[in-house]
Amino acid sequence: MAGAVIALALAGRVSAEVGPFDTTVGARPSWTGETVVRLAPLGTIELDTHDWPLRLDLRVDELGLDEAERIADDPRLVDRLGDDLADEVRAALIRLGLRCTALALAGGVAGALAARLSWRAAITGVTVGALVVVGAGVGTAATFDAEAVAEPRYTGLLTVAPTAVGDVEAIVERFGEYRAQLSDLVGNIVTLYRAAEGLPTFEPDDDLVRVLHVSDVHLNPQAFDLMRDLTEQFGIEAILDTGDITDWGSGTEELIVDEIGRLDVPYVFVRGNHDSRAIEAAVGGQPNAVVLDGDAAEVAGLRVWGIGDPRYTPDKQGGDTERERERAESFAPAAARSLARAEPPDVDVALIHDPRAAADLGGLVPLVLSGHTHEFAEDRLGDSTVLITQGSTGGAGLRGLQQDEPEPLTASVLYFDTEDDRLVAYDQLSVEGLGETGATIERHVVAEPADEDDVGPARAAESVGRAGAPQRPPDTTSTGTAPG
Repeated sequence: MAGAVIALALAGRVSAEVGPFDTTVGARPSWTGETVVRLAPLGTIELDTHDWPLRLDLRVDELGLDEAERIADDPRLVDRLGDDLADEVRAALIRLGLRCTALALAGGVAGALAARLSWRAAITGVTVGALVVVGAGVGTAATFDAEAVAEPRYTGLLTVAPTAVGDVEAIVERFGEYRAQLSDLVGNIVTLYRAAEGLPTFEPDDDLVRVLHVSDVHLNPQAFDLMRDLTEQFGIEAILDTGDITDWGSGTEELIVDEIGRLDVPYVFVRGNHDSRAIEAAVGGQPNAVVLDGDAAEVAGLRVWGIGDPRYTPDKQGGDTERERERAESFAPAAARSLARAEPPDVDVALIHDPRAAADLGGLVPLVLSGHTHEFAEDRLGDSTVLITQGSTGGAGLRGLQQDEPEPLTASVLYFDTEDDRLVAYDQLSVEGLGETGATIERHVVAEPADEDDVGPARAAESVGRAGAPQRPPDTTSTGTAPG
């Protein structure tokens, strides 16, 4: 019996072509009965298909180039793959059964003869080997549960597959509609901007530095369409991104990073908890990108410091856990120490992904920008530091389109005085999605410090209103939207 079991464990597998894939199908003794599909490098899918101590393995080794090219040339071939897959898998299992039978018989004989060299031992070995393979086959078939396919367990990157894929057809269909609407909406932003300039409390001039604050793009390419339009229409000199440019931080998501290189202004980035180190490196490879992680740089005349999120938690099915909140809050002292050591000193703007990690930055810098929450907010860190938390410039990503009311795309245009690099005002922009489409802009004026020795603005004034719809003359007190 030991010989039969060892033979199965060492060589119980066959090669097979299943659709466009070159695969290896195997069977080996195991304490638990299951079927495992291995999709390197993505991970595995485990199925509780039977209760017998035998594990079935199907490993995808390679994608057949010729077959893949045929499918690429004629996508309709995918529809016909299902007709052949079952037959190909069945044929592979039959060949595996024959091989396992031969291995068990040979292993049984070898084990018996190793114990005693006699023809009776050889017959016993053949008999035991046959019983092993027949018992494994019959037991597996008798306890096999086809319904287990509906309850898979994922490991590796495949753990995010159910949420990452979602209802693909619905996303693609709604995204086409969404993008067409936003093309018209963004065109109206310049009209809103001109209307806002007419408000009596603040009038931007050419002496101000204009910077765009974005965050939480989450793979939505429309976010970069919005950035390009705003950069041109508002005369933006730099873009500050407070993280989560991707969803899962995987290599396949690096394509979205190429959009950064198509922007005509410096792009400053700090890593979010959805961005891997590989994504951070890919951003750094763009010609106009500045990646900050505990250091500072001068951009558009401003001294900007930033630090990446210490967490890498792309799987958010469980939401914002208590452990994640604790890690963000415990990171605050380390972030403050890093900022205090920044070179060059006298930082004007600090970038950090999670606003909870900025809790100890009050008094060290006039302005802190953050993201993570997908909700815009303005807060205070002590008496002299303004904290602005951006919503999601990507509307929380493409999967947000599956919701009945997708999140709006948000960004802020920040106005800095060139004499002291102080934030004097900002425009909060929001572009609505499907449903009641529209774009709004809110002007916020930041009051000067009460004391000249203060590090930054003492307080920001309330919003002075929204720019009216472009069909009517500017109204200094009106509230409205730009229709799509």
